[in-house]
Amino acid sequence: MGTLQFTKITRDTTIDVRVRVDRAIAEHEADKRSARCHLLSIFGNDQEVAAIAAALSEEALFYLTGPEIDRLTISFGPEPCVYRSSLSIPGRRRPVRHLVAVSDELAKTCAGGNPGARRTVLYDSEREFVLHRLGVRFGLPVLPEWSEWFADELRRRQAIEPLIGIGCRPVLVRGTKKRFLGWIGHGLKRGLTRIPENREMNSWTLPTNFEVPRPNSERSSTESANL
Repeated sequence: MGTLQFTKITRDTTIDVRVRVDRAIAEHEADKRSARCHLLSIFGNDQEVAAIAAALSEEALFYLTGPEIDRLTISFGPEPCVYRSSLSIPGRRRPVRHLVAVSDELAKTCAGGNPGARRTVLYDSEREFVLHRLGVRFGLPVLPEWSEWFADELRRRQAIEPLIGIGCRPVLVRGTKKRFLGWIGHGLKRGLTRIPENREMNSWTLPTNFEVPRPNSERSSTESANL
């Protein structure tokens, strides 16, 4: 896990809140010393989570630290989507408060969200997940069998890059619906990829819990999903 810190100094008092972070996605700004946040999942008590929620509405700055992440200044863009809930833990008298904040850009990666987008922020870098999510967002006619070929195209065209992540392996994919359709058409015409003759095509195999595997180990579980 990581740590999120919010500090605010006023004439009468100083607010200094620190909460635990189990998931985060951020993208370095040009100066490399600050970052734009796309996803943040935190836990804390009532006062801590309330303070973070209020700071998000004010577009405040936060400090994020975590595994392989030094102290980094982060901020969300305007109007992030904020979700709050409570988690009851056996042996604990009061529930733990949970807050998830999602940037406007990440929220629009849903089906049909901003169809003219040139950038797509994704939570996981697994090949099949990347192709599936782009297919869902842009309505692309894609198949699981094309995942490896499409991943090679993304790398060859320098259209994918890793983002800062805690508890996940996020990536940024650059490209429009028109561009991806052009790749697919070119691949089929040149025989770089094909539509299987067997009508019983493979189902999408996607991660269920998005756990980051340890070095030299595989994911703990997957599921077959027809989405």
